[in-house]
Amino acid sequence: MNETRKIDYARRLLQMNPLEQTRDILALRRDFLKPESELGNSINESVSFDDRKEQTIKNIDSLRKGLWTLDSQTLRKQIEAIDISELPDLAVSLSRLKAIADHRESFQKLQEHPDCFPQFYEQFCSLVSASPQRIVKLRAEFLDASRKGAIDPRYRNPREYYRIAKVIRREMPKLYELEKPWLEQIISRRKSENIFGLREALLAILALLLTLCFYLASKQM
Repeated sequence: MNETRKIDYARRLLQMNPLEQTRDILALRRDFLKPESELGNSINESVSFDDRKEQTIKNIDSLRKGLWTLDSQTLRKQIEAIDISELPDLAVSLSRLKAIADHRESFQKLQEHPDCFPQFYEQFCSLVSASPQRIVKLRAEFLDASRKGAIDPRYRNPREYYRIAKVIRREMPKLYELEKPWLEQIISRRKSENIFGLREALLAILALLLTLCFYLASKQM
């Protein structure tokens, strides 16, 4: 019997908990006792569900790292090679990566758009490819960054974020659907600020008119 196979069997056996993984241990031993020619895919079947899930998550994370350097065809092939038939909770993550591969031309169009700027493009790409565990935190972080330009010249002005967010919603609906929550927050925030600013201006004008009226009235007395 192959020494490497013996060592692998012993290593995997030592990593298992006999109280919780009895079936996995028995399956592993059954496969170990089979002749190597009959193994086929039985070793893969003997791997526990948790181990298979962990490996699948690692494969998806690996795709994220090479997402913007792989060509669309290679990316699609690698996505299709990942089996999530027993892991439906990973479907959203994989579908977002597939959408990026399918709409690579739209990303290029966004990057080259005159209203787009590097900070926005990097933030948008980070969000559409982020894992569900990170995306909520990233949205809050990037939304905060999009507002800082109103008081800090080191950041881009909120109007610039608003302008490109509107462009995506109007001209690139597929990209808009990928990160609708963040884009909508940028748009709605700017609208509310505009309404608030208009209200403040009207109140200031009204106050000025009242002051002028009182002044003229006092002059006539």
